[in-house]
Amino acid sequence: MNYGLLRKQDAVAYARAACDVIGHGKGNHAVPLLVETAAAETLLGDYKDPTPTSAGTGLTQVDQGTFEWLRTRYLNTTIAKNLLKEFGIDLSRTAYQELRTSPLLAMIFCRLRYLVVSAAIPATIEERAAYWKQHYNTSAGKGTPADYLDKCRRSGVSELLAGSYD
Repeated sequence: MNYGLLRKQDAVAYARAACDVIGHGKGNHAVPLLVETAAAETLLGDYKDPTPTSAGTGLTQVDQGTFEWLRTRYLNTTIAKNLLKEFGIDLSRTAYQELRTSPLLAMIFCRLRYLVVSAAIPATIEERAAYWKQHYNTSAGKGTPADYLDKCRRSGVSELLAGSYD
């Protein structure tokens, strides 16, 4: 595994931990979205990006511009205070390169990226695939909703998420 992830199941725990502090959003679909995003971006750590920082870094492939924008946006907020309190993560001292080996930090920045989207996180994986393309991968990215669904299937996301809300 890559990006500091020891087991794929840990991705669910990191996503849940990030959402517990930042927020799950209406409908409680943020954890599946984060896990699916990590699958779409890195096959949940199985895909090692040959360009460690140029096209994004970490389990969720956050690019540097997005990292800096989000860090600045949330620096002096309740979210930043809660991240420091719960995880010891000080946004003012967090460096982009840390995403490369911290799956928790990658999930946090992934959640922060989706937090700025005003549209609610969709309930189905098919709708989340389109949501990811529009709000995370964007028109500049090569990924498609079909790629998202395929990579989630190949990564075993549905099995990882099954029963995670019991």
